[in-house]
Amino acid sequence: LHEEEYAVSDAVVRRREEVRRAIEGVVTASGDFPGGTKVAVFGSSANGFGSPSADLDLCLQIPASAGLSREDGVEAMTRLADKFERAGMTGVDTARLTARIPIVKFNVPHGDGDGRLLVECDLSLQNPLAVLNTALLRAYSSMSSDLRVLASIVKRWAKARDINCPSRHTLSSYGYVLMLISFLTTCEDTGDGFVSCPSGPPVGAAGGGEMPIPSRPVLPNLQWVDPSWAADPTGPYRVIPAKPASGHCTIDHPTEPGYTVNYYFHRTGGAGSGDGGARLREYCSLDRPGRPSPGTLLASFFRHYAHGFDYRRRVVTLNLSRGGHVGGDREVKAEEDGWSLFKAGLAVEDPFELFYDVAHVVKVADFHHIRREMALAYSKIVAAAEAGGEGGGRALIDAICEPVVAEGSEG
Repeated sequence: LHEEEYAVSDAVVRRREEVRRAIEGVVTASGDFPGGTKVAVFGSSANGFGSPSADLDLCLQIPASAGLSREDGVEAMTRLADKFERAGMTGVDTARLTARIPIVKFNVPHGDGDGRLLVECDLSLQNPLAVLNTALLRAYSSMSSDLRVLASIVKRWAKARDINCPSRHTLSSYGYVLMLISFLTTCEDTGDGFVSCPSGPPVGAAGGGEMPIPSRPVLPNLQWVDPSWAADPTGPYRVIPAKPASGHCTIDHPTEPGYTVNYYFHRTGGAGSGDGGARLREYCSLDRPGRPSPGTLLASFFRHYAHGFDYRRRVVTLNLSRGGHVGGDREVKAEEDGWSLFKAGLAVEDPFELFYDVAHVVKVADFHHIRREMALAYSKIVAAAEAGGEGGGRALIDAICEPVVAEGSEG
């Protein structure tokens, strides 16, 4: 499934880079932006979790020394939109230039003859957190092939079951990927092909009822893993007591005055990079003895969020608490960021903008719908296992991802 539907070929990578360079060329030639302005790709096209058909999300990276105001930037993007049309780009839409992050939408023709196609693009103004978020997710996707495969299945499942549309009060694909990473970084690899997925300590437990970090997670948490353990991931898992807070890993939030974003995470690099990331990739490899299979992890993921996760007391997070435990205590989020304490629903903390709930659009009724779908997916996996795996893994994935039939479409 992953190779057929989600693996991105070298040809697609080249096409995206050619489109990016073409857009950057128009930006540079326009003269509307300060010298040194670049165009960067972010989102699913660059984070390792997208499909070959994913739209191209881009942003203008303007030198900090330029001091371009939002108002001047929007005016410059309005002029740029006209120049895109003159450059042969189609469907130019400026309706979202008034959004929190101003965006111009357009299509870029690519190729010749029968192979000519339109690449859908969104170009935003100064979106540094999206670029940093893309780098974090790309580090996770490059570290674990299991994660890429699982994410492709979960995204296909959510789309088929019609529960991945924020405009209709369900969760975005990004939100599901965060839930998957949170699960894999907090569950315990028991070393015998299975995982233990704690839902949290009982009410009134000693130590404030906090969840301990796993001693052997399926995936290390890249924002908290101890670099010395990452260089040699043997023995009990270790985390750092606090994130570094130097100017090299902090940035002022672009739209929230007074809020500083800490974007530190352990950089894994690519294969052959010589940065020590190879040891982490070995740790996350399917070849490691006793490592849970993708099927086991998928079943455990659905079971955890359908039946195990304590939504009344916890939020989904990649963060750790000040005491070095798994973060996500709902009372803490209510106190620090004003999140609802009494709403028993899904809440997903953004890994960098800790005040932002990625699932804020999900209403209680829609949350229960998502949870029922997860329970249904888990029950199908269990039924297939009890039947001896008849039909194989692809048949099971097709069953899990059976498209929803709209009311009134049958008969």
